[in-house]
Amino acid sequence: MPATDTSVIHWSPNLSVGVAAIDGDHRALIDLLNALTAAVAGPAGHGAVTLKLDELIARTEAHFRSEEEIMAREHYSEAGHHARVHEALLDEIRQFRSDHLAGTDIGPEITAFLKRWLISHIIESDKHLGGYLEGRGVG
Repeated sequence: MPATDTSVIHWSPNLSVGVAAIDGDHRALIDLLNALTAAVAGPAGHGAVTLKLDELIARTEAHFRSEEEIMAREHYSEAGHHARVHEALLDEIRQFRSDHLAGTDIGPEITAFLKRWLISHIIESDKHLGGYLEGRGVG
């Protein structure tokens, strides 16, 4: 059985995109991802992992809707691409959930994948969005 990734992500100023609502959502997503990591690594069991996956999916969907509404309202030129990236991530998380419900051990893969994805998406895509929004006076 592969080793489970039990490391956590800590919020730091370099993850801030400069928009309070987006940063708040990112902090909440980090907390949920850390809770999923703990559920996967701990003795809580299949049901606890399912619950954390469901919470993470729901919160991610809400965050993406909010971010996409901001992009549309502020006429962000990369909104379409950004939304497609969001949908691709949601498809992957939903597939992990489906695999989990089918009995596949998704723990090490999903936590490593989501940690990499979240940090890189914030730094590469959301910071660009944050800069654009800052230039438009949105913060």
